[in-house]
Amino acid sequence: IVVMIVLMCLLLLILIVLVWTLFWNAKLKRNFRIIDTIARNSKSLWAVLDLNTMRAITASDALLEIVGFSTENLSAHDPREVVHPDDLKLLDVALRTAQTSKTFDRVRIRLRDIRYGWQWYENYGFFMEDGTRTLFCCSYFPINDRMRISEELIETKRRMAIMLNNSFNIIWTLDCSSRALTIITDVTRERFGVDDRKAGLLPSNEEFFPKEDILAFREMLNHRIEALLKNGTSRDEPQEFNVHVKNRDGSIVKFVTRSTLEKNDVGQFVLYGVSRVALESD
Repeated sequence: IVVMIVLMCLLLLILIVLVWTLFWNAKLKRNFRIIDTIARNSKSLWAVLDLNTMRAITASDALLEIVGFSTENLSAHDPREVVHPDDLKLLDVALRTAQTSKTFDRVRIRLRDIRYGWQWYENYGFFMEDGTRTLFCCSYFPINDRMRISEELIETKRRMAIMLNNSFNIIWTLDCSSRALTIITDVTRERFGVDDRKAGLLPSNEEFFPKEDILAFREMLNHRIEALLKNGTSRDEPQEFNVHVKNRDGSIVKFVTRSTLEKNDVGQFVLYGVSRVALESD
């Protein structure tokens, strides 16, 4: 009787284990189906890498389409094949540092796109332990347009700095609500005949311009703002006027100024202008 009871208990235990195994396998299959469905249909760019072998375990179809890998031969490729050679060291250092700190800071790298060549991406990720394996779950966000615009802006600023340094004009802007005048050009006595001043906001208009010039300028500006509001346009035609600048030694220098008044997207009026030293004929 004891043997029968033991056998029955053993059979019951085996049945329970079998049922639990079947249930767990069904759950795993369901989870794999969900992951597979996400990988095939998501437009997001992501991959899961085994850092021990430096091979991708899985990746979204959207990412595979960009780099030109197929799901079947994914594990045969080293993910570093598609990383720009100049960015490999940056990525390796980031991964080593992150494994120590357990935090992966975003890095900007170039991936090889089979259609368009090297393209810029921001790489985000986190680590996950899977038994003896360390997995790196990463995602990529395209920033090629942002990088292109940034590079173009840097080049534009470089060219602008050269042009300003060679210009015979003083470039400036005026915030019409605060009357704050900002000089874009470095001003030197040698080039313009007025006291040296680095580009930037003028602390006080009264310190640099005669009172009568300031009053005449304000009247002119108010008329231009009123006319712009009346005709409903965003900017007016360039207009010229004369202004005098005071030096600390008491001398006065006459400038001819040409400017455009603009109403920006938030309704603020800004005056953009250039000024040159007046000639005897002006």
